[in-house]
Amino acid sequence: MATREANWDTPLDTGGEVFALLGNPRKAWIYTYIDHHPATTIQAIVETLDLPQRTVYEYVDDLEAAGFIEQSNDGRPAEYTAHGIDLQLVAGDAERRITPELVEAIARRIRDDDVDTYIDRHGLDGLAVALDYVREYVGGSVTHRIMAREQELSPLEAGVILDALRPVVED
Repeated sequence: MATREANWDTPLDTGGEVFALLGNPRKAWIYTYIDHHPATTIQAIVETLDLPQRTVYEYVDDLEAAGFIEQSNDGRPAEYTAHGIDLQLVAGDAERRITPELVEAIARRIRDDDVDTYIDRHGLDGLAVALDYVREYVGGSVTHRIMAREQELSPLEAGVILDALRPVVED
């Protein structure tokens, strides 16, 4: 199936505000946290994610300016809520959807060595393909051996990335 093959020409990591989000795991982590914790504050983000306050302010400003989040109250402290992201890229026969799940998968890069290694080896497009397999894996229609065969991976690598990304789909 053409949409499940990694397309090395698909520009998942270049250009635009969404792509800046995809290319910065810390920013993706902050977006994901706000997506999972509506009406959260800067201080909650700083304390929970253990990121420098200045970085959080800068990234929250970037995310708000790009329209991915908005301040959801008029008071202090400011509270933020995430907007859904659902973009579809089409390049030839390959189609990719940029969703909060993909952003969360990228965010896991900074805390999960398996995800980081997989992105280093297969790029963001390969991660998006793996996320498609994870949805089917969780649903029981795909095994790690099927993914390994179809993506020309070792069964071990397929099993590792399926298990590493499983919480993204189940949460």
